[in-house]
Amino acid sequence: MKKILLLAVTLIFSANLLALDSVAVISASKGKVDLHRAAKMIKHKTGDFLQNNDEIRTGKESFAAYKYIDGSATVKVFSYSIVQVYASAKDKKLSKTVKLNKGSVFSQIKSDTGPFAVQTPTTVASVKGTGFLAKFDEQEQTKFIVTEGELELKILDKTETKSVSAGNTAIVQADGSLEIRPSTEEDIQEIELSELESTREKEIRKMRIPVIDPNGQTRYIEITW
Repeated sequence: MKKILLLAVTLIFSANLLALDSVAVISASKGKVDLHRAAKMIKHKTGDFLQNNDEIRTGKESFAAYKYIDGSATVKVFSYSIVQVYASAKDKKLSKTVKLNKGSVFSQIKSDTGPFAVQTPTTVASVKGTGFLAKFDEQEQTKFIVTEGELELKILDKTETKSVSAGNTAIVQADGSLEIRPSTEEDIQEIELSELESTREKEIRKMRIPVIDPNGQTRYIEITW
């Protein structure tokens, strides 16, 4: 039943949604979570839509998650993080970018669902189908811990790219130096500790999908599972 509903959401998206401003939906929120839009703080709740360039800021012991409207990816935003949401239409699919300016996020992406990237001030990680933790700290160090699939790293002031496969961790220093090594027990524990922040928060099981009718008006279809 769940697969059928997700397929229905994807079909609705493909036919109607690419022209809309909304690109993702807030699926979970706990603690201090601020949403900024066009330099203004926006009141929000679970189930609200996110627009391009919306910024999510989390505080101490706080957590947020959002799902892209095509159902292709889920992004978990952990404590003390600043994240910008972005997506655009490309070849009838959604090209998605998570701009991580501070803190850490875990991204889970389905394969063959359009481009997906996590960008920090120094590095871009592009993926197709994978799961990984991305972290950018106050020392401007970027860290990627890949749990499944593969990602392609590009340091912004360099031309070459490097591949990082599951079971490996990549660390990019502020000066652009790169280290790729097998993930350690401490790396895995870092993911597990981050995930603990979200274990008490249930994700929504209801979604309002905007569609455009033949008259060009926006209507909503509510799906519950």
